[in-house]
Amino acid sequence: MVKSAKKPKKESLTPLLQKWHRNEIFKAIQTVGLDPGNFDLSDSGTEVQIKHKSSASCFIVRRESGYYVGQYVVGDASAWPYSPGGWESLMPRVSRWLEEVKRDLETPDLWAEFQREAKLLEAGSNAVTENRPFTPKEQREIAARLQELAKYEKETYPLSPVQTKALDAKLDYLIDASNRLGRKDWLTVFVGAILGYILTAALPPESVHGLLQTSFRVMGLLYPEISSD
Repeated sequence: MVKSAKKPKKESLTPLLQKWHRNEIFKAIQTVGLDPGNFDLSDSGTEVQIKHKSSASCFIVRRESGYYVGQYVVGDASAWPYSPGGWESLMPRVSRWLEEVKRDLETPDLWAEFQREAKLLEAGSNAVTENRPFTPKEQREIAARLQELAKYEKETYPLSPVQTKALDAKLDYLIDASNRLGRKDWLTVFVGAILGYILTAALPPESVHGLLQTSFRVMGLLYPEISSD
């Protein structure tokens, strides 16, 4: 009986980084105020990847001609290469990358929030089915709430004269419309006016967020059946 030849075992590659290297990276994550448990460190022997688990942020290390080389990514930005160097120059790069990752994680995506809140605003208007006319008391309430909205925006955000004039014109139009439109029709016009103002007035993202949040409050006060949850 001929014995089959044994297949040679694959030799495992020596890790690219030693334990004390990995420990320094662990401590660097803690130093910037992030949780090491939210990162993965993989070492194939030819490449090391330090990956943030819940984002695309990643730091890649390779070894070429005696130097550490590679690239890094922060958030949804493009990959950025770094110049070759020794460990002494690599660790400061890792620390700067971690600082940028933390800044990216703590920075809200205001335009994404705008899109989400705009959809909620439109959904809220669809929840109203009654289209009876407003009473004189309700018309006065609408005028008061819209004037409060204008005052809040002007005092909270640095609107230009053009943006201020456009906002006043929109709200004056809505106050007038409450005298002739039913509850459902007026709310549809209200949502369209607010979103139209946001898109044409070139507001900064912070102002957009504030205006939408204030609009939600106005809708909730005038239309108790609407929930912004």
